[in-house]
Amino acid sequence: MTHTLTTSAFRDQHSDPATWSAATLDSFQVIGDIAPPPPPRYTHRHMQRLSASYAWSAAVKDELADQLAADGHDVAAGTYRRGAREAREHAAAARLGWPAYEAFLHGW
Repeated sequence: MTHTLTTSAFRDQHSDPATWSAATLDSFQVIGDIAPPPPPRYTHRHMQRLSASYAWSAAVKDELADQLAADGHDVAAGTYRRGAREAREHAAAARLGWPAYEAFLHGW
């Protein structure tokens, strides 16, 4: 059985990169040069568009919540306010790029 060494596997074996020696850092860099990690699933541009979409959704939900509250529908307004808050959280995570957004989605 052959084991393929990747940068992720190397990190798993050597724990916190802050404690690595210069030789360990060099080894990590060589592995990255030989077998670079796969590119992120989504590009930075895509994640910025997703973030803008979530921000727009939050604004629309806030506006709807204000209208519902003005009409006396407090329960429905609260539901839309929660939706707006969640949309803002998604927008903030997406703005940081795919790895951060994936971590946000999975609760890592």
